[in-house]
Amino acid sequence: MRKGLRLGVDLGGTLVKMALVDERGRILERVQVETVKNPRTLVKTLRLAAEKWLAFPILGTGIGVAGDVNPERGVVRFSPNLGWKNVKLADYFRRMKFPLPIRVDNDATVAAWGAYHVELAGHSNNLVVLTLGTGVGGGLVFDGRLYRGATGTAGEVGHIIVEAGGESCVCGSRGCLEAYLGGAALVRSARAAYKLKGRTVDGLDPISLEKRARAGDPVAKAVWQRASRVLGIALANLVNLLNPDTVLLTGGVSRGAPLFLPNALKIMNQRAFKTSARAVRVVVSQRPSDLGVAGAALLVE
Repeated sequence: MRKGLRLGVDLGGTLVKMALVDERGRILERVQVETVKNPRTLVKTLRLAAEKWLAFPILGTGIGVAGDVNPERGVVRFSPNLGWKNVKLADYFRRMKFPLPIRVDNDATVAAWGAYHVELAGHSNNLVVLTLGTGVGGGLVFDGRLYRGATGTAGEVGHIIVEAGGESCVCGSRGCLEAYLGGAALVRSARAAYKLKGRTVDGLDPISLEKRARAGDPVAKAVWQRASRVLGIALANLVNLLNPDTVLLTGGVSRGAPLFLPNALKIMNQRAFKTSARAVRVVVSQRPSDLGVAGAALLVE
């Protein structure tokens, strides 16, 4: 990486994180703004927030955004969380005089790049990152290079089929990993289970489900157990197909890993090729809030 400063933007459905980042992925300063759905308004807000940094010589701007992204053109083809279709995001940033070049990529791909360079620097060369948030995303680094596939959409781990004909997924398919392990799916599953028992529980989210499971709530424990089973199947598929040395879990749901990861690893080891399973380590990120903005900034290279 060339020495110098970069801007990194992690554009989420609720909040946007933006940071001034150096060539080692270290975050020097950061700001956070609420996400608005109008891309022109959003980028204008970010430009005002970045004003104090633009006096510095900056090598470029990198942006990670949830959705189907064309990284070559800087276009967000579809982002369900933002309600965007064919948004020329790079053009909006150029018009607002952000430092050039402008790079746009999928948020999970960006997180994988951040994990490779920052959290796992020098300790992984073939990496799969699973972002466990409201949904489930994925990013791939092979032989030290980002892998995007033929159309820039490689790494959609959340849409690996783990149960044929299973739960409906927001993508339109059935039985996807995201339909069981995403935060929205965990909450939906728990509400349905409580309803069957004649209970209505308010304020459910992955954090409260984690607390309930730790307190011995049988419904919450069963939800996490089912999540562990499908994650184990997905991990076995990834290990057999991609043979990574590391799988890194990040995102809000990953905080509940003690509830689901041990059983998932047991299932993975039962189903995956022994040589591949022994070679991989599955770890939980210790720097989840940094990977997106750091990885986005390092896209500039």
